[in-house]
Amino acid sequence: MGDRLLLDTALAPALHAAGLSSAAALLALGGDPDAPHVVRIVDLPVDGTLGRFHLKRYAYAGWGRSKGLLGRGTLWGSAPGVNEFRMLAAMRENHVPAVRPVAAASRTRGGRLVAHAVLTEHVAGAVDLQRRWLDPADPLRSDRRARRRVAELIGRNLQRMHSFGNVHRDFYARNVLVRLDEDGPRIWFLDCRRAGPPSWRSGAWTDLATLDADWQGRLPRTDRLATLKSYLGAEDDVAEAVARIARLRRKVKLRDWR
Repeated sequence: MGDRLLLDTALAPALHAAGLSSAAALLALGGDPDAPHVVRIVDLPVDGTLGRFHLKRYAYAGWGRSKGLLGRGTLWGSAPGVNEFRMLAAMRENHVPAVRPVAAASRTRGGRLVAHAVLTEHVAGAVDLQRRWLDPADPLRSDRRARRRVAELIGRNLQRMHSFGNVHRDFYARNVLVRLDEDGPRIWFLDCRRAGPPSWRSGAWTDLATLDADWQGRLPRTDRLATLKSYLGAEDDVAEAVARIARLRRKVKLRDWR
């Protein structure tokens, strides 16, 4: 059996003091150790934080469950939770707004991924964009200026992420947190467990296409265009970019909230 633990370097002493000093401790967090899937908010007395965290933990009872993760912790590669920790850290190092990765763990047995988990710091007051847009009472729906600013921030920071050589691969509205501060909205990217370098199946433009498909019929076309224009360079042709996204959208076939 092989256990792996990654900790935020600056928080490592405080995490140890709070009892998170091993992969076993993180994999036991959140209760019900036999549950195949745990996603919840947990409170921990970790100095230097607000003490509130988001936990995602997965367990696979046998090869039948884990074989779909070949190359992602099973037989080779990094477990999704470990990959997400690394990608969030890389985003932040490259000045892309992302939730803070606090800890990640994985457990393998005989080459098979048995379990993995990732812990990220809670962002007070932030709500994912999907929930905001589905809530008729959410202020973002009626505040055109704030909505346009959110669209521009997403485009600009998605381009920044792509510029250092990685794609998200799960870039949907639910994976962008938005908080409406007095001085304007702020955003954070999250849930990038499948992120990594572009491949023949998934490139930078696929992120744009999946987000645009997710937004169709829900976000005004002008806001969708604001995201695209913020992503593009001054020399890029907007009409050509729109056509390219349309082609990719037909390929990925995403129409509903994911």
